[in-house]
Amino acid sequence: MSSVSIRPELLWAWHGQSLLIVNHRGECGDDQTLSGFYFREARHIRTLRLLVNGEPPWLCEAVAEDPTTLRFAYVYPELTQFGGGGSGQSTDDESRDQHGITYRSLDIRVTQRVGIASLSVDVELTNRGRREVSVTVSWELGADFADIAEALEGRREQDGVVSRTGDAHQLRYTYDHPALSYSTRVATRGPGTWSVTDCALSNDLRLRHADTATLAVHVWPEDNREPLSTEELDRREQSLTAWRNRLTRVACPQNTLVEDMLQRNVRDIASLPVLSGRDDEWLALQAGMPLYPALFGRDTLTAGWQAAFLDRGVSLDASLTRLGRMQSDADDPWRDAEPGRLPHEVRLGPLARLGRHPRDAYYGDSAGPLMFVISLAHLYAWSGEKSILARHWDTARRALDWARDRGDLDGDGYLEYRTRSPQGLANQGWKDSGDAILYEDGTPVPRPLGTCELQGYWFAALELMAVLSWVMDAAHDARAYWAAAMELRQRFNRDWWMPDNGFIALAMDPDKRLVRAATSNVGHCVASGIVSDEHLPQVVGRLFAPDLFSGWGVRTLSANHVAYNPLSYHLGSVWAVENATIVFGLRRFGFDARAMELTRALFDLAALYPDYRIPEAVGGYARGERPFPGAYPRANAPQLWNASALALLIHAMLGLQPVAALHLLVVDPVLPTWLPEVVLHDLRLGDARATIRFWRDAKGDSHAEVLHRRGTLHVVKQPPLESLRAGVKDRFTALTDRILHH
Repeated sequence: MSSVSIRPELLWAWHGQSLLIVNHRGECGDDQTLSGFYFREARHIRTLRLLVNGEPPWLCEAVAEDPTTLRFAYVYPELTQFGGGGSGQSTDDESRDQHGITYRSLDIRVTQRVGIASLSVDVELTNRGRREVSVTVSWELGADFADIAEALEGRREQDGVVSRTGDAHQLRYTYDHPALSYSTRVATRGPGTWSVTDCALSNDLRLRHADTATLAVHVWPEDNREPLSTEELDRREQSLTAWRNRLTRVACPQNTLVEDMLQRNVRDIASLPVLSGRDDEWLALQAGMPLYPALFGRDTLTAGWQAAFLDRGVSLDASLTRLGRMQSDADDPWRDAEPGRLPHEVRLGPLARLGRHPRDAYYGDSAGPLMFVISLAHLYAWSGEKSILARHWDTARRALDWARDRGDLDGDGYLEYRTRSPQGLANQGWKDSGDAILYEDGTPVPRPLGTCELQGYWFAALELMAVLSWVMDAAHDARAYWAAAMELRQRFNRDWWMPDNGFIALAMDPDKRLVRAATSNVGHCVASGIVSDEHLPQVVGRLFAPDLFSGWGVRTLSANHVAYNPLSYHLGSVWAVENATIVFGLRRFGFDARAMELTRALFDLAALYPDYRIPEAVGGYARGERPFPGAYPRANAPQLWNASALALLIHAMLGLQPVAALHLLVVDPVLPTWLPEVVLHDLRLGDARATIRFWRDAKGDSHAEVLHRRGTLHVVKQPPLESLRAGVKDRFTALTDRILHH
């Protein structure tokens, strides 16, 4: 199987608010501007380089073992002359370097492990030679406290003097900046004699034959804004471990490759909690590594609902809690904040603290408030707890109040956005890059404008809020929300439909002209339910036309568009997260064959990459055109919502429809030949827990059975209520199948 490297020059590891980025040798230095050890997006270690007798050892192997740990293998000294036609020496002489050390006799193993607020670097040296040797092991060290955005650009916007105090056993780097209280503590451990120079920590060792010495450097970042005690760090670790241990396990006995893909992506999801703030916020999820070690509103909500079956929505609850506490109650143009809006991005680095940009809490996102309501409905579906609704209720109501009162800028019944912040996002819908919304001739659409998927999100939020209002005993509100949703759907299908294209328009410009570009945004409209039954078949067919469907997924922009660029962010690339959402919509409305086609494409895509991490965005090249899709420059891997996308694909294939308040799980499995069996171990719904097996029989029909159950749980096999393909006979047959096999 082929393997495609993303950012092959870098490796990274992370845990909580800490992130280590190194070059392929395991070093941090000037050759890679982004490398370093970061805490809360401030670079506490800029230089980290291992030397043996003043020289870099020869790298043999580099391994990203898991999200927190990198391992490297080296030898020293490396041969300089070879013989016999190979890479070894041709004679049996024991040749040595200028220090008297036999070539390749020092076996060096380095482990770099990231903690919530720490970095440990362990070096294990073993003398494989027959002679005793003397050797000096050194780490070049330095700190600069740059923001990760400054590191990315290689340009400083804030600076201060870095001073160093202490000795070879305990060093401290302190940042002399009036508004930034940063310092970094470094401690050493191990045998031998330690010494310190201006830029290095060194240890002089003597090693006899087969002797092993282990040396360690420990780094603790210190930030007076929110200091963390050992006890507080332990509590976070315990909370994280408890959550991970309760995650549903997905087994695929007849396709271990798919099982491994899912396990690796679930591991990535489980590695991304922010572990900061109040304890009920710790499990909110960061957006991705290495560039987005921060909370992004849409990202954490989308991943939360997509993967809710894994943890009964526990992480999603933490995200809703965190975002709800940050809901704006003010009008702040600098941050594009308005009462009811929710954060798009929350950055913690030096530039954010200094107010150099508005992303310490930036609110320029029109999708986020609606996604909050949609996510809350998913959380309630899995938990069935009215008390959870009550906790988030005021936030949800204010979000919809914002949409009605402030989101519809001109009172035409549709959401529009405009940017007020001088450093804000020009586009504030699903696609937030500045060039994402273009006319057919490639010119940018001026603001204010409204995109089609925002109307879909609004519809879904209104419809779901109506249901939740009934649960909250607010019948009058329920009727009002439902009526608003139905009216929006009716006028949307009247005003946004392009009969000559058989498709939904991308946007409406300020003059209410349709922007006719064919894009993936319409896939969100399908998933939301706003597209009428009459138009759905044409819309689905258009999504899978060759100019939109690349063979790996639905492109962000048609390949026939004048601005198409397969490696752009939103003008031709393929996003796994939105394609998984499209699969969800296809299954919801009964387009099962198309759903399976797209699902297979996404699993095939994941198989191309190390650890099955689909990059942030991949190229739009047609699958028949070249064997790999290409990747967006500087793409994150992992990207949180791409990891959750694979979880949603399983959710969609199994047709999971949770109704925890009624102790009910409705299923409608459609399993392809390449995945004939799936077992969900310890799936939680409400207060119940169950292991459920899904399988495909020789005729191609899919079934389900409960293997183990604790608590009250009823499993019923039925197609989705809104399926256009399921008739009375199909529903009766499904019910009979459930009775026979349960």
